[in-house]
Amino acid sequence: MTTYQYIALDIDGRRCAGAVDAPDEGAARRVLNRKKLLPVELRIGGMDEGVLSSVAPQARDKLGHKAQMLVTRQLATLIDAAVPVDEALAMVAAQQENAAAKRIMSNIQSGVVEGLRLSDALGRHPASFTPLYRAAVAAGERSGNLGAVLTRLADHLGRVHALRSKVTTAMIYPAVLSMVATLVVICLMIFVVPSLTEQFQAFETELPLITRILIAVSQFLASYWLFLLIGVGLATAAASRALQGEAVRERLDAGFLRAPIVGRWTAAVAASRFVRAVSTLVASGTPVFESVRIARASVGNRVAAKAVDGMAEEIEQGEPLSQAMRRSGFVPAMVVYMAASGENAGDLPGMLQKAAEHLDAEFEAFTTAAISLLEPAVIVVMGVVVASIVLAIMLPVLQLNQMAIG
Repeated sequence: MTTYQYIALDIDGRRCAGAVDAPDEGAARRVLNRKKLLPVELRIGGMDEGVLSSVAPQARDKLGHKAQMLVTRQLATLIDAAVPVDEALAMVAAQQENAAAKRIMSNIQSGVVEGLRLSDALGRHPASFTPLYRAAVAAGERSGNLGAVLTRLADHLGRVHALRSKVTTAMIYPAVLSMVATLVVICLMIFVVPSLTEQFQAFETELPLITRILIAVSQFLASYWLFLLIGVGLATAAASRALQGEAVRERLDAGFLRAPIVGRWTAAVAASRFVRAVSTLVASGTPVFESVRIARASVGNRVAAKAVDGMAEEIEQGEPLSQAMRRSGFVPAMVVYMAASGENAGDLPGMLQKAAEHLDAEFEAFTTAAISLLEPAVIVVMGVVVASIVLAIMLPVLQLNQMAIG
């Protein structure tokens, strides 16, 4: 038996270090896989102090998504131009205008100068570089094709950023419209309606039902707005604390998947993230089994992540990826068919990439249609609310006129 020291990623993407006894390196990797650990570094005997220090992050800075995409593109360009990795990192660090990004890239460059591989140096900043990113870089280093892998990662990050930007931009108008309309209605109920409804107190006849409701709501808001504000704050804090529990978050994720409209959106996002992550990793040279395990962290839904765990177990037992996808239940049939075609043709990464683009196109079309319906829905709801307030005020005035005429 030989003792192998390892640095690995656990199922949640956290780095850990330890030792395992095995007859050879392949057996050691299989032992770690059974423990649901993905080996990043595996050596006979002891690790260098510099390598072990990379297990813990050395800085609390974090790269934004756009900055991560930019530095990846810059690194890919420089490494493709045959610039050594340490020099490329130094050049990228020097080009950063953001102080946090400069510190991160300088720290990574220092790690490479100390003798770490780039994937290990990136592990010093797990908040900026995900397990998927680091695993792809490690595969690129093993295959000697680091520049192409970084280019593929930059493309991947660019597509994710573009899709996220489209959704965010599309949601801004409905969100702002809803907030402004809600604030206007609240101000009307607290400051305007009470002064108008005081005139109705002298009426000897019974006020219309809608007017009585308006007065009651207005008085309640005017009298208890502070308590309502405190209650909303406490409810938000309680909900935030409850969401820290794994069981609560899993039930919430399951509810999202079962919801009539949101469920379709959630499933499409989870499937797209998973397929694109697996495509990027497999194209970078990472084995399918390891790619599926690493892609689990990118799914974003705990129920779907459990389905990915089942897929990984089936693949470990010898099942092809397409069959494991079919049994998972959350991957669309079209994607399963495309994965099977890619396996048969020997071009699994390419077909998965096309499948991810297909899912993204469906998701974008669905999101565009949903938001195009949301905007008029918000306007109609707020119009009904304002019209109800106006009606509640005007009905007593009309009654007063009728009494005066009669």
